Amino acid sequence: MANFCTISRAKPKAGYAATAIEKIKTLSEFSKANGAIHADVGAVQTGLNAGSILLLQFFERMADIETVYDKMPTQPVYEELFSTGNMELTGRGIARVLHREAGSSVDAKYMVLTKFSSETEMLDEAKKVMGIFMANGALSCGYATIGAGHSVGDRLMGVRYPSLDAIQKAYEAAREDADYKSALSNAEVHFRNVLRLA
Repeated sequence: MANFCTISRAKPKAGYAATAIEKIKTLSEFSKANGAIHADVGAVQTGLNAGSILLLQFFERMADIETVYDKMPTQPVYEELFSTGNMELTGRGIARVLHREAGSSVDAKYMVLTKFSSETEMLDEAKKVMGIFMANGALSCGYATIGAGHSVGDRLMGVRYPSLDAIQKAYEAAREDADYKSALSNAEVHFRNVLRLA
């Protein structure tokens, strides 16, 4: 079971994004072979970091994060990405996973990643909101609190979808739901970005 998630954000140089995604997918496979339970690669489609690439890695233990991050910089593909000026690492954080829901085995094409702050953990509210999304087209989702990096203490919700149309339908349903409205009234949303998963 994944208890932790690391999120690394990098900006590719102009014209290098497609190559970078393939190479970061290689790093995601390396991480799964060395302790990560799962990994996602996605290109940010919206917001201030549009054009950046995210690598989300999921781990059972912090020791597994250490193992992967000790070994990863020695990989030739890592050196090609970050020692040549092809990519600039612009952020990395670690979040504690509080809840996950898995549904369909259909491959997700998009992820909506929402970051917000709240006075309380809001786990019960998050479960209700994720239930709304799952009932209206989402494939899987997770909820976490950021524990290291920028925005420590903020909440993070990631929801996977098969299409942009599914995202639209899920949010149309959510906007009419009292639980969703209540949760939003107790949170300050910092961003809601769409990732195109690779």
